[in-house]
Amino acid sequence: MCGTISRPKGRLCLELALRKEYGNHMEQLEHYEDIAKNSKNHHWVPEFYLKNFSIPGDDGFVFFYRKGVLPLRTNVGNIATKNNLYTFRKDTGGVTRAMEGIFSEHEGKVAPILGRIIREEQLPTDDESRSELAVFVSILRVRGPSFSEWLRNMDAEHIKLLQRIQAEHPESLRENFEKAGISFSSDEEFEETRNFMMGPENYNVEMEDGEEHYFKQAMDLSKELYNILMTEKSWHLLVAPDKRHFVTSDNPVVIQELEDCPPLLAGGFLNGTVLLTISPKHCLAFRRVPLNDQKIMLGRDDVNNINKSIASSARRQLYSHLDSKDLTAVCNELLVGDESKVTIKRLARFAPYYMSHGIPQYKETGGLQKNSVSQL
Repeated sequence: MCGTISRPKGRLCLELALRKEYGNHMEQLEHYEDIAKNSKNHHWVPEFYLKNFSIPGDDGFVFFYRKGVLPLRTNVGNIATKNNLYTFRKDTGGVTRAMEGIFSEHEGKVAPILGRIIREEQLPTDDESRSELAVFVSILRVRGPSFSEWLRNMDAEHIKLLQRIQAEHPESLRENFEKAGISFSSDEEFEETRNFMMGPENYNVEMEDGEEHYFKQAMDLSKELYNILMTEKSWHLLVAPDKRHFVTSDNPVVIQELEDCPPLLAGGFLNGTVLLTISPKHCLAFRRVPLNDQKIMLGRDDVNNINKSIASSARRQLYSHLDSKDLTAVCNELLVGDESKVTIKRLARFAPYYMSHGIPQYKETGGLQKNSVSQL
């Protein structure tokens, strides 16, 4: 059984948000529209970022991994992209591509910052560069299809949770049915319906439409993530050893759980360790507890651990500068496509409900744990 719920107001919400953000500078909004006016092929993982993982001597091409398929050499222009992903309908008619223009201009500012980090193996110290980098990471976390699907699934699971909570109180449930004009021919029929509602595995709830609604929700959340990166996290650069290399994916910002933190608090953007590989040799790490140095040299096992986190969190694809049998095996084992799954449950009968992801987050790699200031 399946129920469908629409999100019809998202279009207006996004337009109002753009007006609120740029209402006093409409020429700036028109500037962004102009940047993207001929753009239809929209990347949720930027091309400039993907080029950092280019095959040596073959700039702009990477090896593209999918589960059950041999690696394929492909142009970065053809991956992590969707036609008109950031083209939204306007409530007043027509469409807007302003968000694609905003992303494009911002990426032009971030590209040289990442380039300097890779060349010099030092993180930026000036406020402007740090702010631009924090914006990039926070938006990259939420701008792709994986996060949008996660928001949809979270809405659907909350609806099923409310159904279950109602079904746990038969008298009030019966009253609500009566108010809705629904009657039952017998107590047995009512109990059958109630038991059906008690089992969320018995039915599905699909959130229909609402692309603008979920995109605006994601952008609003990115502001919170930005604040966490700027005020709650210690920034570090992780460097891979010889003959070990980082990969990236179509959902590249990943989170690892802290080892010494309570299970329900260990993950997530606030308490977990946020990771973004930026080249085959370099990975940004944002940690609640500082490490004992800004640059950390990792071991082979650390790189393998981070790559497995990336594979398990990927949507459908991994990207690398190498054609690797080991990476193919990791892809086939861990790339299951459950990165957007949401489950709401409770540990015991009278315990509160809590939300979990479809995939378990990896524990933080040992190279970070042993370098934590809490371990000194």
